[in-house]
Amino acid sequence: MIRGSCLCGAVRLEISGTPRSLSYCHCSRCRKAEGVFAAVLIGAADDLRIVSGEDRIRRIEPEPPWTHRRAFCDGCGSALGELQSGAMYVVAASVLDDDPGIRPTAHLNVESKPDWYAIDDDLKKFPGNYVAG
Repeated sequence: MIRGSCLCGAVRLEISGTPRSLSYCHCSRCRKAEGVFAAVLIGAADDLRIVSGEDRIRRIEPEPPWTHRRAFCDGCGSALGELQSGAMYVVAASVLDDDPGIRPTAHLNVESKPDWYAIDDDLKKFPGNYVAG
């Protein structure tokens, strides 16, 4: 079981099963929500359970061409990722309280990263939004 929570503790989640991937996303939406990039944990939607604070979760609906909604706690503003997106979950790794048992494998949306930020590791790099796994 992988547990996670927002900064104020109102939103708590649990992830069962093995995550599909842990990746860094450099899209402009992730950067604005979390910083230079967002580390995101991705897995099967059925493996994610909101334990508490469902009523504190707010979502920002995307405008085209974006498809992922941004979720955050309305109390502390912690970015939660998208949470559920069809058959998968996308959780901001920054809210994880436990080690997910996997390590980052890729950088996503590298065409959107700021020019001043250099990616200097050997992870796979994808120009767009590819779910590594």
